[in-house]
Amino acid sequence: MNCPNALLTCKLQNESSKPGGHLESRKPRARVIALQRLRLRSMIFEHCPDGIVITDARGCVIESNASFTRMTGYTVDELFDKNLFCLWVANDGRTHYRTIRRSIAYTGYWQGEVSPRLMRNYMHRYPLRINAIRNEQQKALALIWTLSDETRLPEKQRELVRLAHHDPLTGLPNRRSLMARLECMLNRPRRDTPSAVLYLDLDGFKQVNDTFGHKTGDNLLQAIAARLSARLRHNDMLARLGGDEFVIALERNSHEDAAVVAEHIIEQFQTSFELADGNIVHIGASVGIASLPHDRIGAELLLDRADRALYAAKRAGKGVYRFFESSRVEDA
Repeated sequence: MNCPNALLTCKLQNESSKPGGHLESRKPRARVIALQRLRLRSMIFEHCPDGIVITDARGCVIESNASFTRMTGYTVDELFDKNLFCLWVANDGRTHYRTIRRSIAYTGYWQGEVSPRLMRNYMHRYPLRINAIRNEQQKALALIWTLSDETRLPEKQRELVRLAHHDPLTGLPNRRSLMARLECMLNRPRRDTPSAVLYLDLDGFKQVNDTFGHKTGDNLLQAIAARLSARLRHNDMLARLGGDEFVIALERNSHEDAAVVAEHIIEQFQTSFELADGNIVHIGASVGIASLPHDRIGAELLLDRADRALYAAKRAGKGVYRFFESSRVEDA
């Protein structure tokens, strides 16, 4: 009696000895491997800890994973064929929408944040990245929207991530975050998107430290951060570089708009600061402004230009602002 395994082995050998036998035996295996890959990709997509949405090039939802539902409260059935640009971007204004679209068109991606008010009963502000999937002609076929779930990190690790990008005293973005933002601004197309950097330095901060002590100085920096943050648009960035130096990255502001913002900032310091420790402090501010040039420069050079304009403001008597110009520093 023949062994079934021996018969099977003999049959496979006979099949492979026929013309095209190896090719025929490989075809089913190739199909199995292809199916396994598809199932694996589907499992990775569904079980990824980050929220992922796939949309067409217009932004209409095709598919989303379970993490996206957990993070936002929206199910795939609720969002199917709805436009995420309308849902998440339109409320922030058409200018913001155009900025995102241009970034995707020219660089293939955009990154920012999703406001908690656009979620369902969720208070987290999730980082969002949109990546374009393009064909050989560089035409966008689909968009992948990824929400990074930093809330799932252990508390200590989350704190390390936060400290790497934020100033521990004021909670504002630090130099690292600012430079990344400036690089993003500089890499965008210049037309129709004028922007500026405002370098802010406090007038008389050393005297506050000498008179009231460093604890009061820290309280003052926190109060300044809170006052300025409350008066800036959500798409602008206020960062602290250290000491008494702050920088504001203004999105989509003309030369004249930047001057108005600088004047407004200086006016904010005409009102005294009532601090948590009971001290009342009067302090001033000077501002240097560097508009984004049409030529390509780096973030360090842009910040240096704003810094040079700031020192010109200091030399002019403080409590004023100055623009950087390539050949001179222009009076306000």
